[in-house]
Amino acid sequence: MKNSLAVALAAALSFGATAARAEVRLSGFGQIVAGSTLNPNDRFSDRVYTDTVDFEQESLFAVQIDADLNERVTATAQILAEGKDEFKPELAWAYANVQLGKGFSTKIGRQRIPFYRYSDFLDVGYAYPWIRPPVAMYNQPWSNADGVSLSHNTYFGKWFSQAQFLYGRFEGDAAIGRNKFQGSLDHLRGLSWDVEYDEWLSLRAAYLTAKVTIAGSPLDQVTNALRTFRQTALADRLDYNNDPGTFKSLGFKVDKANWLVVGEYSEIEVEDSVLANIDRTDWYATVGRRFGNVMPHVTYGRQSAGADLSVLAGIPTRSPLFLPVAAGATSQQLDETFKSMGVRWDFGTNVALKADYTTVTSEIAGNQDGELVSAGLVFTF
Repeated sequence: MKNSLAVALAAALSFGATAARAEVRLSGFGQIVAGSTLNPNDRFSDRVYTDTVDFEQESLFAVQIDADLNERVTATAQILAEGKDEFKPELAWAYANVQLGKGFSTKIGRQRIPFYRYSDFLDVGYAYPWIRPPVAMYNQPWSNADGVSLSHNTYFGKWFSQAQFLYGRFEGDAAIGRNKFQGSLDHLRGLSWDVEYDEWLSLRAAYLTAKVTIAGSPLDQVTNALRTFRQTALADRLDYNNDPGTFKSLGFKVDKANWLVVGEYSEIEVEDSVLANIDRTDWYATVGRRFGNVMPHVTYGRQSAGADLSVLAGIPTRSPLFLPVAAGATSQQLDETFKSMGVRWDFGTNVALKADYTTVTSEIAGNQDGELVSAGLVFTF
């Protein structure tokens, strides 16, 4: 761990040295999180933790370098080392930001995909009250893309508006919990719009679309079997192979008089795949109350999705393909409730302690319930 962090810091300082004429700012953030499920055969065991206390899965350290190349252009690089990847440092962000004037700016390079309200701060545990953003909503297997974005900031009286258009591409390793695979988002494009009123009310909307490809997931076993039996059309109907995908979300935040209320809602669909025609929706709502520098909070979230069983039409129930295809068609079926309660204690400048207890209950036969306890120290510098 120490060696990996040394490499990250050396890379950061090297970046700064190359910008001898630029004004360079060094900052960073991190967290040390411990967690454990309460049962050995637990829903969260498939995704993050086991029933043995783990200090690495969600612990991370990051260094960010911002260099003002001139009065209009800033270069940003962020190096992230995560415990789940043995603290191997990776370049998470690398982009140039150009001020175009009249409220317009553009970013060129590797940057965050604006799926969610907290997307820009996804790894910065200090930026939100929970140990992690609610898993009922924050479950996309990719977060960054290489491309270009155009933003516009402006004020309308007490309203502040920030609109962003992104065009780019993602290709590389992705994961949902412990299930790792290769994925790509081609022709990724979308809009996000954030508005804030008088610094206490925030509203947000986002719409993104891309051609989605996934290889190396458990679904491959089903589609490979179909192709073996020359059921190519049906295999193409189930897999993710350059299929049009859409992501839509709405969000809000009210932060006034020591009360915090925040929530988000999303819809996801990938045509010509197991995510087509299943009405996949995710949402959560959180209520928190500050008592000095302590904030207890509660969260309720839901995930729901049906199953498109039309893919079974024409397959006899005695066929060796029936059960694998049925399993593939129902693999995305969801009817799950997430509940959590936690507390955040800001006991020092730029440092906070957090604790959280989360449960998930599934109404789908065969899907496990789960209980997860976690605590951590988060900080920025």
